[in-house]
Amino acid sequence: MRSFWKFCVIGVAVASVAACAGVERQIAAKTQPPSGTGYNAEMSSGYFELSNLEYREGDYRSSDHFAIKAMAAGRGEAVEPDTIESRSGIAKNPAFAAELGAARQRLMAAKGGGGVTAAPTDMARAQVMFDCWIQEQEENRQPDDIAACRNAFMVAMGRVEAALAPAPVVMQMPGEYLVFFDWNRADVTPEAASILDNVVAAAKKMGDTKVLATGYTDTSGSAAYNMGLSVRRAESVKAVLVDEGIPAENITTIGRGQEDPLVPTADGVREPQNRRVQIQFEK
Repeated sequence: MRSFWKFCVIGVAVASVAACAGVERQIAAKTQPPSGTGYNAEMSSGYFELSNLEYREGDYRSSDHFAIKAMAAGRGEAVEPDTIESRSGIAKNPAFAAELGAARQRLMAAKGGGGVTAAPTDMARAQVMFDCWIQEQEENRQPDDIAACRNAFMVAMGRVEAALAPAPVVMQMPGEYLVFFDWNRADVTPEAASILDNVVAAAKKMGDTKVLATGYTDTSGSAAYNMGLSVRRAESVKAVLVDEGIPAENITTIGRGQEDPLVPTADGVREPQNRRVQIQFEK
């Protein structure tokens, strides 16, 4: 027994992993804390966790594989995710190869596109979880583990890609706002008031800007009556905006009556979408 363990230690020294399965994990456990970047340190920790999980399941070959990666990452070396070709069980299955191949391309694109800098923790986790997924999928014996690794990869990749997404362009001129009114009424509803809060915030952010409020009605009632109603609706909106701090001289109101309906209808139809005030910022 003693001579066997002596041989095993010697075997490790010459990288005879197959002869001493599981020993790489023991070596990794004694390794000093990772000295690489934050990304490498996270990757080292993740791979070591996988090594422990596989060891506890009795899969010493996979445990050694992940332990070796953990140690390489801890030394600051460039560690790449497993390839499809390195996993014969994946390469021989077109469905597995297609899905995992696409996932690996997505992973490598994010790494090459700045993911290591933009989201080092999530980038490291995405790679570790990809290797977890490809290993579990090759075995194809534990569907829950496959799903867990795949889902963790997807979540981490989503976070990386979100960090890499370009900042949204803030437009100088916001789009139009619409507020709606009850039938034959010109008073501002609570729902409309909340929209006008957004209008006020946008106007104040832009500074000294001009506001145009255009009132409309549906086709119920006479054309003459509707013209007056549309003006009153626009004036009601103006009153709220003035109360909220927009100078009255910066607001222009007009009424269009039942012209230009959002929803074309026959005459005399009460259509809620047509009872509105359109608010625009003028350049």
